[in-house]
Amino acid sequence: MDNLSVRLENCYGIKKLEFDFDLTINAGSKGIYSIYAPNGFMKSSLARTFEDIQFSRDSKDLIFPERQTKREISIDGHELTPENIFVIKPYDESFSSERTSLLLVNEELRKQYEKFLVEIDLAKKSLIAAVRKISGLSLRGSSFETTLCKAFNVDEKSFYDLLIELHAAVESENNKDFIFEGIQHAEIFNEKVLKLLESGDITKELENYIKIYDDLIEASPILTRAFNHQNAENVAKNLKDTGFFKATHTVNLTLPEGKKEISSEDELNQYIEAEEEKVINDPALRKSFDAIDKKLSNAELRKFREFLADNKFLLPELADYKGFEKKLWLSYLKSESQNLNILLTTYKENKVSLEAITNEARQQRTIWEEVVATFNQRFNVPFRLIIENQEDVILQSASPTVSFEFNDGGPPKRVNRTELLNVLSQGERRALYILNLLFEVQVRVQEKVDTLFIVDDIADSFDYKNKYSIVEYLQFVAGHSFFKLIILTHNFDFHRTVCGRLGIYGEKRLFSVKTDEEIVLIREKYQRDVLKYWKSQLENNRKFVIACIPFARNLAEYCGLENEYKKLTSLLHIKPESAQINLNDLQTIYRKVFTDKATMNLLEPHDLVLESISEVSNQLVDEAEEISDLEDKIVLSIAIRLEAEKFMIQKINDYEYVQSIESNQTNELFKRFVNDFGNESESLAILDQVNLMTPENIHLNSFMYEPILDLSANHLYKLYSAVKILNDPNENN
Repeated sequence: MDNLSVRLENCYGIKKLEFDFDLTINAGSKGIYSIYAPNGFMKSSLARTFEDIQFSRDSKDLIFPERQTKREISIDGHELTPENIFVIKPYDESFSSERTSLLLVNEELRKQYEKFLVEIDLAKKSLIAAVRKISGLSLRGSSFETTLCKAFNVDEKSFYDLLIELHAAVESENNKDFIFEGIQHAEIFNEKVLKLLESGDITKELENYIKIYDDLIEASPILTRAFNHQNAENVAKNLKDTGFFKATHTVNLTLPEGKKEISSEDELNQYIEAEEEKVINDPALRKSFDAIDKKLSNAELRKFREFLADNKFLLPELADYKGFEKKLWLSYLKSESQNLNILLTTYKENKVSLEAITNEARQQRTIWEEVVATFNQRFNVPFRLIIENQEDVILQSASPTVSFEFNDGGPPKRVNRTELLNVLSQGERRALYILNLLFEVQVRVQEKVDTLFIVDDIADSFDYKNKYSIVEYLQFVAGHSFFKLIILTHNFDFHRTVCGRLGIYGEKRLFSVKTDEEIVLIREKYQRDVLKYWKSQLENNRKFVIACIPFARNLAEYCGLENEYKKLTSLLHIKPESAQINLNDLQTIYRKVFTDKATMNLLEPHDLVLESISEVSNQLVDEAEEISDLEDKIVLSIAIRLEAEKFMIQKINDYEYVQSIESNQTNELFKRFVNDFGNESESLAILDQVNLMTPENIHLNSFMYEPILDLSANHLYKLYSAVKILNDPNENN
């Protein structure tokens, strides 16, 4: 990812932008650009256009959708792909990295864990296949655990504990109730039948049937509720399968006339079938069944009706259908006891190893935690992130469940994301957003994904400590050869800081310029230091001489040079001596304040400074270039302020009052002007604009000059012309 070509037209307000980014990394250059763009120029529009690529969307112009959009963005001659672009917005509350779980992976532990799981899984699949065949259930995926645990009303996490308990039950001697051979779960426990049983509509008919059935069974010399004809048939079958009668053994049946010795399977079946016939075909029982049959007459239950007609012995079980489902499962497990034994033996043999690995996973310090720890060191926030299912994420590829521990100085409280966002400040919310971004970045670091990051004012609204923390993170990102960055910001101080910390200079340190037709990206001419550049031009260009006045004034004040400070103040405010100060006076001050310029010589030193300010400002307005540099704006701001004070002093015409003003002269003059000339609305409107637009531009405290950079040059041109007209109404003629 070395050469990025951008060709845009009509993309979210960008009429036209064409630029080739050289992202090559070599000894003298990094794959990073920093672009300073005042608000409203192109910053967010450019980021949004790249975001469209990230999410495979078309770009457009929202205000003028009828305009034809052009978006040609390529990297090394090939179309930029979604996976290779990541746009970082100033803030996105909903953003959460979808790949956080990758930061919790310990591949060695997972391989060990999976080895033991595979052995258990193979045994479980054998049991599932057998049970699926006899139960009629699909039992795909985890549905075996789900269905079985639901039947016995236990949590799925207790699946193997349940199997152990059921295994003990089916292996016990008292297991005759579990024999329901040939009865498929799906025939009874489906949605339509369960709805009927749960409604209770058939309860009365079932109770009547069961009463008659119980009476008939009780009267039978052979059958009982515990030893019904189904169990009797199973006994006969088991005796046959084991060769009991072939070994000349016999069984005794207790009949009314006494004990009857049975010596063959056929004879035993005759007695069982005869007793079954008496019970099932009893007139009263048949009539009771017909009442049940009527309840099953609709089309949805026709299959169940046919099933019951062939299996009437199950009707008594349906009175407690939930209990019957448990018996049915026990019957299946009983018939597949060999597969069940193998599964539980395998599980028990591997359980100790699995628990040891799980405990180790629970204690792991993962890359995820390292990212969080670094974040907590750099950002002061009242919450701590916790992964509640870390071992599942590490070992079973589960999605991480993140909760937050909120701490306001008292006992910490566990809260979810929504609750946390409701109490966090805007800065704290932004910090949480940054943390989620770090997860995404770290995943890309691990996977070495070639990525172009478009960073859109990520430090916006942060305090200085957090801004520097973000710069450190950007430095971390820039340290990877497979990452390239284009940093967009409207904050010149951040632009200056990030360029200095990340070593962004020359052609990769850009300003954006907006014309009526296009956005142009130009090389920032100041590079490392604005004042240093201006001082280098003092002997060549008068506008740099004027632009340095506020800087020199601040330095004189900080250095205790009181006389120099007062004289420089007289060049920013109208004082009695202002008109007499010439460039030679300014040269003397500059040589003293700027110690590295002790021998410099200004051109035409006898020219008056105020006249020079007026001349340079007039020239700037006449040229009215859209691309206006910082020094141009400062010269205009100084000139505007001086012209405004000149006008107000003349109108107020109170020498003693003006001389009594010790500070905030422009503002004090404006207050007096409002008091004396409150009806001059046109003049007041212009002077109000002067107060709004120029103070920070002239008083560059701590050399912070971002406000004037954001100010449109056209606004200053117009305001300067308006103030000039106040002093000379014939100026526009």
